[in-house]
Amino acid sequence: MKTLQKLLFLLLFSITTQSFAQDKLMSPEDVTSSSLEQLFKSAYIKVSEVKDSYLKIEDARTVYLDIDNKKRFIGLNTVYNLQDNVSKSEILDIFNTINKEVLMVKCYYNESSNTVSFFYHFWMDGGYSTKTLVSTVKLFQQAVSLALTKDVENKIF
Repeated sequence: MKTLQKLLFLLLFSITTQSFAQDKLMSPEDVTSSSLEQLFKSAYIKVSEVKDSYLKIEDARTVYLDIDNKKRFIGLNTVYNLQDNVSKSEILDIFNTINKEVLMVKCYYNESSNTVSFFYHFWMDGGYSTKTLVSTVKLFQQAVSLALTKDVENKIF
């Protein structure tokens, strides 16, 4: 019985990894919102919005992928509301800490909407692999999670 369970697990695992493991080298010219939509759907990541210049995915975090109009990079970003009644100096102190300690993401403060945007640029010069893009999006989400932990007193986020 255990052997049968192991075989079933291995079969399921190989089918799942085979469907995702078909990595392709893509050129920047091939990048469209619909090609990215297909890529993320095949990686079992929910795509909730598709427009000509961007798409919105929902995985561990909601992430927008903006396609540069010159197709040099794909911008990854996510936006969070900040708590009210926090001084600008406190906000900037936390953001400076994040920008120093969480190397993958940069955060920007939008004072008029009282939000923070976390950004990363995925450069596509010379091509990129689809696996690398999906892995980068996963890593970006982890970096944002790490950035949010820098507010140890939970005063900002």
